[in-house]
Amino acid sequence: MIAGSIKMIPGGLAHFMDDLLLFTPGPVPIEQHIRELGERQIPYNRTESFSALTHEVISGLQYIFQTQGAVALLTASGTAAMEATVLNFFDASDRAIVINGGTFGQRWCDLCEIHSIAYDEIEVPLGADLDLSDLNDRLCGNRYSALLVNAHETSVGQLYDIEAIGQIARRHGLFFVVDAISSICADRFSMDAWQVDVAILSSQKALALPPGLSFVAMNDSAKARLLRGPPGSMYFDLGNYLANQQRGQLPYTPAIGLLIQLQQRLLDIRHKTLPALVIEHQARAESFRAAFNDPSFAAFSILPTRSSNAMTALLCEGVDAFEVVEELQNRHNIVVAPSGGHLKSKVIRVAHMGAQNDADVASLISALRGIASHAAHSLLERVEA
Repeated sequence: MIAGSIKMIPGGLAHFMDDLLLFTPGPVPIEQHIRELGERQIPYNRTESFSALTHEVISGLQYIFQTQGAVALLTASGTAAMEATVLNFFDASDRAIVINGGTFGQRWCDLCEIHSIAYDEIEVPLGADLDLSDLNDRLCGNRYSALLVNAHETSVGQLYDIEAIGQIARRHGLFFVVDAISSICADRFSMDAWQVDVAILSSQKALALPPGLSFVAMNDSAKARLLRGPPGSMYFDLGNYLANQQRGQLPYTPAIGLLIQLQQRLLDIRHKTLPALVIEHQARAESFRAAFNDPSFAAFSILPTRSSNAMTALLCEGVDAFEVVEELQNRHNIVVAPSGGHLKSKVIRVAHMGAQNDADVASLISALRGIASHAAHSLLERVEA
C-alpha cells in the first residue's frame, strides 16, 4: 500500500487548495490576473456595456474555434452543451454513429439513448486510435445522418484525427459534431477548414478558466437544422440564445463574473496568438513525456497511441493507480486525476493545461520517480522472497 486515505482538509478547502499543485484535466491552474477579476463586484448585465462585452466574447470564441459561424454561450457544463446539441440538432429522423473510445464517447451514446435518437457505435480499444478505413467502410450505404466524436477522449488521453474524420464525414454527407472540450487551445483545431458542423467547448480546460461556461459553435448547415422543430427544452433552446445574442444579451441570467474573466482570457490568447498557445501546450507535454524514456520509470507507460497536448494518460504497471493519486496528494501536495470505472486502479491522468511552470512539472516528475523506485524495490523483494 502506498498511502492511506486522502487527508482531512485543515483550515477549509480554499486554504488547502492554495498549497496544492494542480495537474487535473479541469479545473486547471488559473492565471493570477484572471483570478483577481473573479473577486470583483459583478455589474448589472442588462446594459449597453455588457452587450458590447458579449459581442467581444463571441468574436474571441470564433477565433479560438477558428470559425465564421455562430457561437451560443451557455451558463452550464460541457455535458450540458453536449445535451443541448442533441436536443437542438437531432430528431427521430436521424440515425447517428458515435465514436466510443471511453467515458466521454459513452456520454454521446447515453445522450442519444435518453433522447431517443437512433445510433450505432464504433467501440475503440483502450488507448487506440480510430481505424479510419473501418470508419469509412461502416459509413457506406447511407445508413447514417450524423457522426458524433470527442476530439480528445479525455478518459484515456487519446486524440483523434478530426481533420481526417471530417473528410470522411463530408464524403458520406454526414452532419459532423465534435466535442472539442479538452482539445481547443491545447491542440490544433480548425472548425471551418475541417468541415465540422457543430463544435463544443467549456471553460475549465485549456481555456484555463473556472468551470461554469460552455459554448456551442455552429456553421450555417447547423443553424438550418435549428429550424426543423422545437428543441424540447426551454433553457437549452439554442435558437433563443442566438436571437438574444444579436443584441448582445442572453435569454437567462448568465454567469456574469465568468464572462468578464472570459473576455480577458480571450484578449490574452489573441495577444499570445492561438498557434503560440498550442505550441506552449505541446512543449510542456513533450517535456513531461520525455522523462518516461528513462528505465527508472518502468512502473508507468504512456497509454494512448496518439496523445493530446492537453494531457498525458499513464498506465500503471505493478502499482495501483488510485494509490498513486493518493500518494501524490498526501505526501507531495500534487493533485492528478484518476480515471474512472474499471480503469480506476490502472490509469492516472496528468494535465498540461493552465498556469503551470517548469518547476511545477519538475516537482511532479520527481515525485513520480520516487513512487516508481519504491514500486521497483517492492517487486524485487517479492521476486527474491
